[in-house]
Amino acid sequence: MTKPHLLHNARLIDPATGLDEIGGLIIEDGLITDVGPHLAKPSGETASETTDLEGFVLAPGLIDLRMKSGEPGSEHRETLKSASRAAVAGGVTSMVMMPDTDPVIDTPALIDYLSRAAESDTVLNRIYPAGALTVGLRGDAMSELALMKGAGAILFTNADHPLTSVNLVRRALQYAKGVGARVMLRPDEPEIASGSMNASAFAARLGLRGLPVQAEWLGLQRDLTIAEMTGCPVIVDQVTTQRSLDLIADAKSRGTKVSTTAAAHSLFFNELDIGDGSRDSGKAYLTYCKVNPPFRDESERLAMIAGLKSGMIDCVVSAHDPQPPETKRLPFDEASFGAAGLETLLSALTTLVADPYYELDLLTALKAVTCGPADILGLEQGRLKVGTPADLVVFDPEKPWKCKREHLRSRSGNSPFDGRLLTGQTLRTMVAGNWVFDLKSESQET
Repeated sequence: MTKPHLLHNARLIDPATGLDEIGGLIIEDGLITDVGPHLAKPSGETASETTDLEGFVLAPGLIDLRMKSGEPGSEHRETLKSASRAAVAGGVTSMVMMPDTDPVIDTPALIDYLSRAAESDTVLNRIYPAGALTVGLRGDAMSELALMKGAGAILFTNADHPLTSVNLVRRALQYAKGVGARVMLRPDEPEIASGSMNASAFAARLGLRGLPVQAEWLGLQRDLTIAEMTGCPVIVDQVTTQRSLDLIADAKSRGTKVSTTAAAHSLFFNELDIGDGSRDSGKAYLTYCKVNPPFRDESERLAMIAGLKSGMIDCVVSAHDPQPPETKRLPFDEASFGAAGLETLLSALTTLVADPYYELDLLTALKAVTCGPADILGLEQGRLKVGTPADLVVFDPEKPWKCKREHLRSRSGNSPFDGRLLTGQTLRTMVAGNWVFDLKSESQET
C-alpha cells in the first residue's frame, strides 16, 4: 500500500468530462482516488505527500494509437527502452506498437514476447502490441487473429502494407467481428501510389514522383464498403484529405462503425515544407519530411484541423517511425519514409492551440490523444476519473522551445519538427502513480 499523494494547484484538463478548472487529485496505489476543484489546496489530513503543480496543466497521459519500434530486429533504429524514454518526455503514457518488425508480429508467441518485454523495468510507459492482419504482412493469407488476441494483441493492422485483395479484406473483417478483434486499415491503392511526395503541380516542378490523393480515396471507399457489408467496426489509419472525411461521414450516416486517425504532422505541415530543392536558398529537399501518407497541400492541412475540431477525426497519432541517418540522408526519391514523432505529439497540438488563427481549444485537441483513443481501444486510462490508473502528464501550454534532433531521446532523430519553434512542453509524466519523467531533473543532469 502506498501513501496518498496529492497533486494540487493544477489546471485540471479532462476532455472526457469537459473539466477545465483549478484543482487537484489524489493518487493511491497507482490509482486516482479523488479529483476536483476541492483539492486545489492541501487541507488537514488530505494526503501524506503533496506536490504543488504551480498552476500548470494536469491532464490524462497521452495515448498514441500508432508508433513503431526497431525492436525486434532493427534495434539500431529504436528499442522499446529508447522509444518509451522518448514517449514519456512527450507525455505519452500508453502506445500501440505496429507489427512491422523483423520478424513480423504475426504469431501468438511474438505477441507474448512483446507483452513480456514491455513489462521490463527499463520500459517507462505502457506498450500494447498490435498484431499483423496477414501472415508476414504479405497480404495473401490472414493471420490467426483469435489466438493473437488471446495472447494480448490490442488490434490488428497490415501497417504500411495496404491490402490489395478485396476478398481477403472481407474475410478478415468477418472473422474479426466474430472474435471481437479491432482492425485498423490503411486507406491506399498501391497500384497508383508509387511516388515520394504529394502528387501536385509542386511535385511536377521539383521533378519528384507523386502520391495521388485518389489512391487514398479508392482504398478508403473499398474498405468502408466492406465494413458496411460485414458490420465490423474499423479504424481508418491516417487520413489526409477533406474528401476522405466526407466519405467517412457518408459511411457513418448509413450506420458503418468507423473511427478515424490523422498524424500530428499532417495537421502541422504541408507539401511546401519539404523544400524547393535549392541549397542556395536554404530550402534543399528535407528528407525528414518524407512520410507516407505525404504532407498534402495547405487546403488539406486546414481540412484536417477542421476535422479535429468537428470530431470527425477521433485520434491524432504520432506515426512515430524512427529511421537512421543512412536511410534519410539520400536523394529525396531514394530516402526512406518515416518521421520520429513521440516526443513532439503533444507540442504539435499545443502549438496549434496557441495560434488564434486555428480557433482550436485545448480540450478538443487533447481529446484526440486521451479519451478518444482510450474509448476505441477499451482502456481505462485517458481520463481523470476515480478508480482509473494514475497515468498523467503535467505541461506548460505556453512554454516555447526549439526542437533539435540531437536533443531528442529517440535513437533516430528524423523529426520534421527539427529546428522548429514549438509552444507547449511536457514538464512531468506519471505512469501508474510513479513519476517517470521530470524535465527539470533532466535539465539539471545535462
